[in-house]
Amino acid sequence: MKKQIFGLCAALCLLWTLLCPAVAKAEQAPFDAAKIPFYTMVSDGADLLTDAEEEKLSARAWELTQEYQCAVYIVTFLSLGDMEPWEATAYIFEEYGMGYGEDQSCIILMFSTEYRDYDIMAHGYGNIAFTDYGKEKMAEAFLDEFGEDDWYGGFTEYLDCCERYLNLAAEGTPFDVGSDRSPLVGIAVGVLVPLLIAFLICSYFKAQMKTANMQEAAQVYIDGQGLMLTRQNDRFVHTTRSERYIAPKQESGGTSVDSSGSSHESGKF
Repeated sequence: MKKQIFGLCAALCLLWTLLCPAVAKAEQAPFDAAKIPFYTMVSDGADLLTDAEEEKLSARAWELTQEYQCAVYIVTFLSLGDMEPWEATAYIFEEYGMGYGEDQSCIILMFSTEYRDYDIMAHGYGNIAFTDYGKEKMAEAFLDEFGEDDWYGGFTEYLDCCERYLNLAAEGTPFDVGSDRSPLVGIAVGVLVPLLIAFLICSYFKAQMKTANMQEAAQVYIDGQGLMLTRQNDRFVHTTRSERYIAPKQESGGTSVDSSGSSHESGKF
């Protein structure tokens, strides 16, 4: 009997030893991230989606992850505690070892319902595919739906942008400043503007010539003092030319990466 009691006590002690680190880790978590299991690409801690919606979004995010070797995540929380949105995203990224491959390539959309905060974080290859401008435009795409509490629609827009940006990056032209400008606009500006200027100039000179009428007699073109020509000589001496360099307008682009190798786009709505 004593051996059985001793064995039971030993088992309980061993169980407590195994549980203590997990309990301590959960207590140290600055917000409810410790309660979220990251076994899918979509972790809906705020319970914004139905099970069917979450499964559908997760399946598509996994397809993009496999195709482009850059993990695509959606994470929602009820509260971030005292953390800033970008801090919360960086925390879960490090805590759960998120990302694809050795460089942990990924794009994460983190959303908190308490103060309606969001953060888009890119890491590894994600910094190439998701530029600062790209993340800004991505946010504009899904925030319209979020503003109407259409969470599934907003997350779908996010995945649409992810697919588009990853595809462009795979082709060697990441979405950046000027990418959303239609080539037809450039053609129109390059062709129509010069034609318009030429038309206006010709119209001006044509208007000036309307008051000039051809005269039949040559004396009409001589003033009252008469025409006196003695000797006339034109000699070319020199030409003065001045040049000034006009620097072309540069449009900034690319991605601003922090010391941890990540880039962020955060805000509220």
